[in-house]
Amino acid sequence: MRVTPPDLELWMTGYVRREAAAARIPVEVGNKEPTDLELPLRRPLIVIRDDSGTRLDWTTFDRSLGASVLAGTRTNDKPANDIARWLAGLMFDDALPLVHGSPIASVEWGGCNGPYAVPENLDVARRYLTAQYVVAGSW
Repeated sequence: MRVTPPDLELWMTGYVRREAAAARIPVEVGNKEPTDLELPLRRPLIVIRDDSGTRLDWTTFDRSLGASVLAGTRTNDKPANDIARWLAGLMFDDALPLVHGSPIASVEWGGCNGPYAVPENLDVARRYLTAQYVVAGSW
């Protein structure tokens, strides 16, 4: 029987979008940074990407996600810091396996890093974080 890893990027992007709306945090959430990014940003931007990982056993996979937050400016980084800390709390939450429809079986603490500043040539503050999970596949 074939076991397919879940589309964790798709699930997490939708989850972050719903949680941001519920918390009234005005952000755009996607899985790609726009090629035509215009500054100043109309709304802060969260970009989530799947960094993949290994297969652990018949039904589970090790998966890492990376997330970038773009907000504010290089000299006004508070908006990026605030959103990045909120996002870290959401993505590092050990209750993620209990969320309806979640493919996450556990949060791997050793792979949860950041958020930290990333140098940026554009006049926007960029923060980055990673989160690691054990996820369940489907058949």
